Amino acid sequence: MASSGLSGELSCSICLSIYTNPVMLTCGHNFCEVCITNLWIRQRSSGIYSCPECRVEFKTRPVLQKNLKLCNIVEHYRSTQEKTEKTEIFCTYCVPSPVPAVKTCLRCEASFCEIHVKNHSKSTSHTLIEPYNSPEDRKCPIHNELLKYFCARDYSLLCTSCTMDWKHKDLETELLNEASEKEKTRLKEFIQQLSSNTEAAEKKFWSLEEDRNNFQHKSFGLKERVTSLFGDIRSELNDLENKVIAEITKQETRISASYSTYTQKLDKQIQDMHKTKRHIEEACEITDPLVFLKQGAIKTDLEQVSPFCAENLNTQLITVTLMSALYKLSEVILEGKKKYDFNLEDSTDMILNVNTANNYIALSHDLKKATDTDKEKSRPHHPERFITQQVLSTKRIISGEHYWEVKTSDFGEWSVGVTYNNVKRKGDNSLLGANPKSWCLTWHDEELTADHDDERDDVISFVSSPDIGIYLDYDYGVLSFYELSDSVQHLYTFWADFIRPLYAGFYINDEAWIKIAK
Repeated sequence: MASSGLSGELSCSICLSIYTNPVMLTCGHNFCEVCITNLWIRQRSSGIYSCPECRVEFKTRPVLQKNLKLCNIVEHYRSTQEKTEKTEIFCTYCVPSPVPAVKTCLRCEASFCEIHVKNHSKSTSHTLIEPYNSPEDRKCPIHNELLKYFCARDYSLLCTSCTMDWKHKDLETELLNEASEKEKTRLKEFIQQLSSNTEAAEKKFWSLEEDRNNFQHKSFGLKERVTSLFGDIRSELNDLENKVIAEITKQETRISASYSTYTQKLDKQIQDMHKTKRHIEEACEITDPLVFLKQGAIKTDLEQVSPFCAENLNTQLITVTLMSALYKLSEVILEGKKKYDFNLEDSTDMILNVNTANNYIALSHDLKKATDTDKEKSRPHHPERFITQQVLSTKRIISGEHYWEVKTSDFGEWSVGVTYNNVKRKGDNSLLGANPKSWCLTWHDEELTADHDDERDDVISFVSSPDIGIYLDYDYGVLSFYELSDSVQHLYTFWADFIRPLYAGFYINDEAWIKIAK
C-alpha cells in the first residue's frame, strides 16, 4: 500500500507514469521534461504558456529547472521496484514455504534456491542464468535447444541446429554475448549522435524562441509607437477642428444676433401698422359726418421699413483659420514622426524638372503631372533635356529614407523609378531600366515588369493600372514598389549599391500620364 501511494506521488500528471527527468516550474509543480516540453510546443501558437496543474500562465516560456532531489527519489524508487520484481521468482522445489530463487536452469526449465542449486547437475548442457520467469523463451521453438547465436543479416536468434540449416548456413552468425555487445556499442554510438543532434535541435529551438520573442517585442513596440503617433495627431486634429468650428460659431452667433435685433424691430413696426389700419377702418365706418370730422385729422404718414444690411460669413477668415490649422497639423505630424522615430521623408516637395522634360511631354502648372502629347512644346534647348519620352524630378536624393506616391493612367505605357542624372538623354539605352544607372517598374499591355540594366522580371498582371507607392532607403540600397489599393501590397524590391545622387524618373508614351501625389 505504501508503495502504491509513493507511486502516485512520483507520477507525472501529463503521462500518468513515473517521472522521467523530472523538472520543476516556478509554481512548484513537477513534470517529465519531455511531457511539459511537448505541451508547451503546442501552446506556443497562443503566445501564453500555462501549468497543467494550477493553470498559472507565463507570458514567456519559462526555463526548465531539473529537480535533482526528485530525480534521486525516482531513481531510488525504480531500483527498489526492480529488486522487488526479481524476488518474485521462487524456487521450484520449495513448495511448502516459497523461497526466492537464485538461479534458473534453461535445460530443466526450473528455478533453484541456494540450497537446491548445490544439488543441481554440473553438466555443461545445464545452463544456469539469473532467476527468469519463462526459461522456455530462451529456447528455439523449432529444435527446443538453447538460443546461442544471433544472425545480424536477418536479425534472428538461432540455436546450434539452426546454424546448420541451409537458410542460415552461409550467413554470418555470432554468439549472443558478442552480438549483444556489438549492438550495444552501435546503439551507444547512435545515442551519442542522437544526443548531439538533440542538443543542436534544442539550441535551434531556443534560438528560434528567442527570435520569436524579440520579434513579438519589436512588433509590440512598433504598435505602441504607431498608436502614440496617431493618438497625438488625433488629439491635435480634434483641437484644430474645434478651433475652426469655434470661429464659424462665433461669426454665426454675431450675425444671428443682428438678425434677431432687426426682426424684433420689424415685428414692432408691423404691429404698429396693423393698429393704425384698424383705427382708420373703424373711423371710416362712422356714418355721422359731424362725429367723423369731430375726431380730428387722422395721421396718414406711412412709416418706412428700416433697411437691413445682412452681414455674411467671413469665409476668408474661416479659410485662413482652416489653412493655419492644416499647417499646424503638418507640423504636428512632422514632430510626431521625429518623436516616435519614423524618420521617413515623404517627399511632398517633389516636382518635375522642366529642363529634363521631352518636348512632347506636357507638364501641369504645379509641375506634379506629366502627360504624353502629339504636340511639340516650345522649350529652349537644355543639355539635360531628354530626346526620349522621359522627365526627371528636381529633388536630389543622396541619403536617408524617402517615400512618394505616383498616380498612373490605365492606358498607354509608363515607367516609374529612380535614375542617376548622368544617364544618356537619347537612344534606347537612355530609357529607364534599359541601363545600369536606373531602376523602374513598367506598365505595358496590362502587365507590370521590373526593369534594370536591360533585364526584366515579371511582377503581376492587372486589369487596370495601379497607383504606386515608392520607398527608397538610399543608405541600405533598397528600392521597393507597392500597389496602393484598399490594402498596401508589395510588388517588387531592388537591392543595389547607390553611388551617385538619385532622381525620381518617369517615362510615358501612347498618351499615358503620371502624377506625383501631393
